[in-house]
Amino acid sequence: MDRRTLLGTLSLLAVGGCAASPGESSPDDPFRLTDASVRDTGRCDESETASVDASASRVRVTGCVTGPNGCSVAGLGSATVDGDRLTVVVTTRRDAPPDAACTEALVPRGYVARIGVASGRPGSVRVVHDAAGGRQRVADVAVDS
Repeated sequence: MDRRTLLGTLSLLAVGGCAASPGESSPDDPFRLTDASVRDTGRCDESETASVDASASRVRVTGCVTGPNGCSVAGLGSATVDGDRLTVVVTTRRDAPPDAACTEALVPRGYVARIGVASGRPGSVRVVHDAAGGRQRVADVAVDS
């Protein structure tokens, strides 16, 4: 199993396990994550970019991350909460058998990340790409109430 995929899943499970039992929520309750996923959408044009759309129950991030080779696809690194900020880390992972030959060129990969939220929504969303060129903040968006 890919270490980044495992760590991303474990971090989400750790946050998900902290959720209180369902019940009435007040406006003062902090928001919490309910689920998170990233879907690779194929090649894209503008690498290391992202846009954010937030509603009462989900945050959607659409972007373009650079993979190290032709076998790379976009994947979820992590989704974490710090105060009222949601930080989404998008990475790439190999999507080919170990013995498959991959092109050695950098490849831009499009993605859509969907993060479910409960008890409100974040005050801001930060998107970080952990990609071939290193870790880079690509969006820091304030979410209107």
